[in-house]
Amino acid sequence: MNTEKNKLIWEDAKQYMPGGACAGGRSNRIFGMPLYLDHAEGCKLYSVDGNEYIDYHCGAGAALYGHNHPRLKAALEEVISKGFYMNHDSEWTLEFAKKFTSMVPGVEKIRLTNSGSEATMAALRLARGYTGRKMIIKMDGHFHGMHEMIWYNHGAFPEVDANGEVVKTVPDSGGIPDELGQFVKVIRYNDIDALNAAVEKYKDQIAAVIMEPISFNCGCFAGIKEYLQQVREVCTQNGIVLIFDEVICGMRFRPGSAQGYYGVNPDLSTFAKAIGGGIPIALVGGKAEIMDTFNPNGPVVCSGTTSGTQMAVRVGLECLNMASEPWFFDQIEKTADALYGGMNDLFKKHGIPGHVRGLGARFAIYFGCEDPETDFHLRETMKTYDVAMSKKFIAGALEHGLYFHYYGDAPYPAHCGFGIQHTMEDIAVSLERMDDVFKTLK
Repeated sequence: MNTEKNKLIWEDAKQYMPGGACAGGRSNRIFGMPLYLDHAEGCKLYSVDGNEYIDYHCGAGAALYGHNHPRLKAALEEVISKGFYMNHDSEWTLEFAKKFTSMVPGVEKIRLTNSGSEATMAALRLARGYTGRKMIIKMDGHFHGMHEMIWYNHGAFPEVDANGEVVKTVPDSGGIPDELGQFVKVIRYNDIDALNAAVEKYKDQIAAVIMEPISFNCGCFAGIKEYLQQVREVCTQNGIVLIFDEVICGMRFRPGSAQGYYGVNPDLSTFAKAIGGGIPIALVGGKAEIMDTFNPNGPVVCSGTTSGTQMAVRVGLECLNMASEPWFFDQIEKTADALYGGMNDLFKKHGIPGHVRGLGARFAIYFGCEDPETDFHLRETMKTYDVAMSKKFIAGALEHGLYFHYYGDAPYPAHCGFGIQHTMEDIAVSLERMDDVFKTLK
């Protein structure tokens, strides 16, 4: 695989950008540098060296609609023709809000932001403003954005006490004062006893419980339905705002996303990535009573110059329109069955310990983990997950023209995905190439 031009760009870019990239996570640790693209089309990425890849990273989840989709391109051209203005709303904004609230059962009103990090930050501020309380409960390993309000214990795993509480709140980045962690407590996920113990211990101090109902940030670490139902009851009984972070899992399955899938409505939700089809947009949504605590109605401020820019709103509206059409989720489910089933067959065929777990259009590859039940308990997964085998697979996949992103040697798998422009032929070709890669893993 030729990466000569990529290396030249990287060497030059390092003089002007830390690590040669505009985001730290863009460095693919297999290459040891970012992958610089010339263009993207459908489900394919084309590097500056002319290498073609079938894309299983999909913009970290933002490219559910693939690349350069004609309907999204037409929507973008329409809004450009009208001036692509910002800091004002339009009829498209209202239409987007109506459409979104009709699709997601737990959302009555929305407030637009630019990114998932902004959305979770606003949701937590709103929960505190609404309840008058300070403390936040988060789940072990879950990720909710790069800000000091909640960026703890995604990559750090201190001991868990007998009640299921992680004994130390650890920042996931330098530059975060340890003192801010006093307002965040971390507990084991899928463990209702841990939540009950935390509520008893910190009674009347807890503003919110925040969780990824399906934590793709830890592979495909899904909530157990009975557990989520119990969490809903505990939060209701104790006046705690329940927040579902659906930044990644949102729009991956039939309308309603994770809250529709589980039949559990949170008080607040955050969405981003797939709702914009590649254009930056995110939102906080939830119960009208709580949402009206936002300004200008209430004292909690959530605003921004580029929040709800019309390029994002118009393209996002077209994304929602497509997701409302009958073929959309039929196709996602058909593709998922073919891809996940085919990959699991390869594990069996080659006698390699592991499996694939996916929900909708996002999945994780669990090398070394033979019991799928461990996927519901992160620290059990970490005991058997084979980091070295995962790294070897991704290196081989890249050589065979399949783009998987490798962030580094985490003790759990990275999330992967496909989009609606992946055809069954693309899946068949991918499985043939993966078969060749699996042969080298033995």
